[in-house]
Amino acid sequence: MLGRIISLKKWRRCLLPIYLIACCSILPLQSWLDKARYSHSPKSRRLVVVLDGVPYQTIADLRAEGRFRRFKNPTRMISMFPSLTNVAMIEILQAEDSPGYEDHYYDREQNRLLGAIQDRLNGGKFIRGTFRQTFDYHAPAFEGSLAYVASPLGAIAVAHLDLSAFRKAFRKSDAPLFVAYIGETDSLAHLGGKKPLKALLRSLDRTVEELISESDGRLEVEMFSDHGNNYADYTEVKLNDAINSAGFKTEKSLNHPNSVVLPKYGLVGASTLFTHPENRARLAEVCAKAKGVDFAVYQSGKGAGKGAGEGAGEDVIELVSVRGRARVSRDGERFRYEDVGGDPLGLLPVIEQLKSRRSVDANGFASREDWWQATMRHRYPDPLRRLFDGFSKYVKNRADVIVSYEDGYELGSPFLSIFARMLATHGNLLGGETEGFAMSTRQELGEAIRGYELNRLFALDKRVKAITYFSGEGHCRLGPAMAKMSAGE
Repeated sequence: MLGRIISLKKWRRCLLPIYLIACCSILPLQSWLDKARYSHSPKSRRLVVVLDGVPYQTIADLRAEGRFRRFKNPTRMISMFPSLTNVAMIEILQAEDSPGYEDHYYDREQNRLLGAIQDRLNGGKFIRGTFRQTFDYHAPAFEGSLAYVASPLGAIAVAHLDLSAFRKAFRKSDAPLFVAYIGETDSLAHLGGKKPLKALLRSLDRTVEELISESDGRLEVEMFSDHGNNYADYTEVKLNDAINSAGFKTEKSLNHPNSVVLPKYGLVGASTLFTHPENRARLAEVCAKAKGVDFAVYQSGKGAGKGAGEGAGEDVIELVSVRGRARVSRDGERFRYEDVGGDPLGLLPVIEQLKSRRSVDANGFASREDWWQATMRHRYPDPLRRLFDGFSKYVKNRADVIVSYEDGYELGSPFLSIFARMLATHGNLLGGETEGFAMSTRQELGEAIRGYELNRLFALDKRVKAITYFSGEGHCRLGPAMAKMSAGE
């Protein structure tokens, strides 16, 4: 009997790789059939392709190869902090605030962690009611999880399935503006690294060429990513050990005076922590000393710890690092950086430049735009605005402490860490994990843009969702079945 159970488990583990290989083997035929089946409207159309986690430098490398020649010069897109998909996409789309920084989050009102793995597998919870539902194409929710099966081959297979399904959905639609989200580029960067991601993007370039040719040149295409990915061999940060060794207790709710909630989702370069207000300063200091931590930040001003809609006035952020300390202040749309010892963000030379241009007032503040122009090329791009946005925008349950890791370090889901060896990730304040890209066949975008500017530049607020395809519709029911299995139903 025991032998039969073990044999059955081995057979189940083989099913998903077999499923992925079978699907990918018919992709060329499917593409040909789709092209022959659907007629194309002669009217002008516009396609916006959203790619999760494609770094600017990767697109720049492909442009140097002669790829994406239909597009004008790509620009660096400076993402949110933490540079994570939920908050980044909400900034870009100007959608409703997310409950958490990621899909697994701490809910202050309920005092517990929400968003389990079965929610991701079930499209009804993962997509409907979120920013993802605004896309005309979004892959089935469970595909992102399948990428971690037999990686990197699983990630490669799922990414090409995503691209094929997008192509089919666009050809079926006659919407004048079609917005497609291809999420498996991020999984492919995480699990496969630079080489397979570039291979997929070359396939995307060929797809764009086909679609423009099919439209007799009437199709305008715009493309962007929500954040970057830094390619490196990654090491897990032992943040739990550091926190618990200092007398705090990491748990799923704030049940005790020393409780700390540390949501873990994905395998990323930043963490958000929740605790009682009196613990913030000491918790940040403890986290900053852990190996692999770049810095920890917390609010000490009058808006500290407030949730969405609870009032303005978030005026001071304290930054703690083994390199020193800094204080960041905000007065309306003006920001000030004070070195409290060590200049941990390396901004003192920038301040001198701003002073030489007479951009700094008597109280040490400079405008949002002056800081942007002075730091868009800095190793921490546009850092002061992004630090404040991380505590004050796009999230309903806002962190007490945010930890940014050094490049090459990550922390996240224990479940995913079993299957994955990370070759790239995102989340921190540094350029590699922050800088996505944007480019267009119809307009030049300049050297760099901020996420919230994309909504206007690409006229995303003018879109009307086409009824085409998203999670689970027209696809197999494998995802919901996996959700039930993970929930023990």
